[in-house]
Amino acid sequence: MSNPLGKIFSSPVDTAAAVGKPVLAGGAELAGYAHKHLSALVGAVGGEGRYAAFISYSHADMKVARWLHRAIENYRVPSGLVGTAGDRGPIPARLRPIFRDEDELAGAAELGPKLQGALARSDALIVICSPTAARSVWVDKEIRSFKRCNPDAPVFALIAAGVPGDPDTDCFPAPLLFALDAAGELDRSQPLEPLAPDLQKNERHVVKLKLIAGLLGAPYAALYRRDQRRSRRIAAALSAAALLLILVLSGLSIAAFTYARMAVQQRNEAQAARKLAEQNADKAERRAWLAQVAAQEVRRMVAEGESCPRP
Repeated sequence: MSNPLGKIFSSPVDTAAAVGKPVLAGGAELAGYAHKHLSALVGAVGGEGRYAAFISYSHADMKVARWLHRAIENYRVPSGLVGTAGDRGPIPARLRPIFRDEDELAGAAELGPKLQGALARSDALIVICSPTAARSVWVDKEIRSFKRCNPDAPVFALIAAGVPGDPDTDCFPAPLLFALDAAGELDRSQPLEPLAPDLQKNERHVVKLKLIAGLLGAPYAALYRRDQRRSRRIAAALSAAALLLILVLSGLSIAAFTYARMAVQQRNEAQAARKLAEQNADKAERRAWLAQVAAQEVRRMVAEGESCPRP
């Protein structure tokens, strides 16, 4: 069910230009702030909070969806941007929670209450596009339902596979290419041109930042520069820690080598002392033997002297 207060205070966001759009101020900032916080208040009264975004995808793109879910929820917005004015109000420190449904919908005829409620309470929609998603009935229904519940909320796309416009590998679901009329059907007189970062051509880090910039309503360039500076600081800290670890290990290695050398020296000294003791023991044993032989000889001579006849 859509939020009536959200419709009153919402400000339109051009989906095609949401990423990299300059920072707005004044009335747009106030409108975005009111929409975000009043919608959250209405959701809280109903017992359920809002989602920063809803990820729509086909089951074949599960791995990409899981990666994107973790990447967005774990991303920390640079502190210099937190609280500043973005296209959608003050920029938060985190984008949480992100809704991603893992259930298989093949046995259902319509979107269940869980998905309908999550779509209605989501501030944005992210569609993972691929040839499979373009043919998915459920991705089509999720996009249509989101647009009906949140007509002014942004819809972002990410290309996981395929080529837009190619007859055989087209990856955009039809509701991304056309606006919806009052009945929720495609209005082919109002074509749309979705801009979507392509995972086949760009690194995951770049794609992630582009989507996060759109969700925050912040310029991609500013987010990228700040993220690069933060990455350099982290790399410098890791390098310093690695250098310190190398120095500590080097010191321990030198100490171990020194102690090993001392141990070898002490062992050699002990072996030399034992050898000297053995030599001294041999000499003492020989002296004792010589003394015993001399004593025996003296006793013999004395005995012979006593046996000789006296004159």
